[in-house]
Order: sequence, then structure tokens, then C-alpha cells
Amino acid sequence: MTFWEIMEMSENIYTNIDSIFEGDPCGRRAANRDEDINEDSIIFQDSRDAAEDDDTCMGRPAANPSGSKSLGRRPSRAGDVCWGLLCVLLLAGIISLGFYRNTVMNSYKDNLTKEKNQLETSNNNLTTERDQLQTSYKNMTKKRNQLQVSYNKLPGPKGWTLFQSTWYYISSEVKSWDESRQDCNERGADLVIINSKEEQTFLTNLNKRIWIGLTDKDKEGTWKWVDGTPLTTSYWMGKNPDNKMEEDCAEISIGPVEGNWDDFSCATHLNRICEQKH
Repeated sequence: MTFWEIMEMSENIYTNIDSIFEGDPCGRRAANRDEDINEDSIIFQDSRDAAEDDDTCMGRPAANPSGSKSLGRRPSRAGDVCWGLLCVLLLAGIISLGFYRNTVMNSYKDNLTKEKNQLETSNNNLTTERDQLQTSYKNMTKKRNQLQVSYNKLPGPKGWTLFQSTWYYISSEVKSWDESRQDCNERGADLVIINSKEEQTFLTNLNKRIWIGLTDKDKEGTWKWVDGTPLTTSYWMGKNPDNKMEEDCAEISIGPVEGNWDDFSCATHLNRICEQKH
């Protein structure tokens, strides 16, 4: 019962009492009886409302004979439970996704770190192998140079001279070009083939007229070395070769390094120089 209903009931009671006192004296007793009934009803209603408030505070459902309030609250509580469960499931899903993401990222990071370490190890191994090869190459080069020095100090055959790892035999007697080549072949060598300016200078410094392994016997004007290779670099003197009197063999004459070759008759007797390469 609301406050306004109580106030309206009180006004009706006072109105009835006044009408009774003005009219029927017997109505006064009836009014007093109705007043007592209404007061008892108010007290009972107040007591029930207070009890409901206490039960609500204590967490117990309040007594409701009609059951209208209880039936009205049940759907609301069911909705709250459903929303709570949805929130819990959503939170669990977010946590699971975060955990899965961290797991995947950590696995990917570990794989990258492992591959990087493997590449660094391979690079270090290759660098070590390269350094070892460089050290071995330097050691072998050093040993080769030492052996070359030792070899150069060895006494050669009698009459032979060593120049740039090549042995040269300078004859003391004179022969024709063909005889000179035959003599060189018997010594395990051949008439000299000039391959460099240094070798040309070495032979010029001997200050002798000597046969070299150059001829155009096979085809006039086509000069070849005794190993069959064509002439590419030459040191001819003046307008030579001029092919006077069937001059098909070449000699080194006394003169400047840049031009002291001369074509001469192969039958002429000159000194010879044999070359033995290793």
C-alpha cells in the first residue's frame, strides 16, 4: 500500500467519523471498529514492507504470496547470467588469441635467431678456411721462391749460363746454322727463341755474332721460330731482312738492343746459343 493510499484511507475514516457523530450514535462504535481494523491493516502492511526490505538487504527473496514480483525478476536475472557468461567467453577468447599470437611470434623469432646463428657460423667457417688458404698460399709461394734461389745457386753444366730460370749454352767454336741447331739438339736443347726484351738484352750483352732459332726456309718472307710459332716481335737492324744472297737464317749482331738482328746465309759459320727450358 502506498503513502497516498494510506492518506486517502485516513481522510475517508475521518469523514465517516464526522458523519457518525453528527447522525447516528451507534455509528460511532462502528466507526471505531472500522478505524481499528484499518489501523491494524496499516500496521500489518508496514510490517510486511519492512520484512521485505530486511530480506532484500540480507540477500533473501522477499515473501510475496501473489508471486508477481518474483515472476518479474526471474527473466532479468537470467539475462544478467547470460551476459556474464558471454563476457567470460569473450575474455577467454581474447586471452587465448593473445597467447596464440605470442606463441607464434616467439616461434618465428626463435627460427630467425637460429637461422641467423647458422649463417654467422657458416660465414665464420668460410672466413677461417679463406684465411687458412691464404696462409697456405703465402707459405707455398715463400717455399717456391726459396727453392728458386737455391736452384739458381746450383752449379750448371760446364759452359751453361742461367738467366731467368733458363739455361743457355754459348759456344766457343763456330758452325753453320744447321750444324749449330744439330749441336743444340744433341745437348737436349735448341737454338734460342727470344720471347722478351729482357732476353734480347741478355743476348746482346754477350757481344758476339750468334745464330738464333729464327728462319724463313719454308716460305720466303715468312719468318718462324724453330718451334713453329710465327714471329711477332722483332729487333731487325736497318732495312733487314733484305734476303740478299739467299739469306734465310737470323743472327744477333753486335749493335744496339733495339735493332741488331740480321738475315744471313745459313751456310755462314757463327757462334751459336742453345736454350734449355725447364
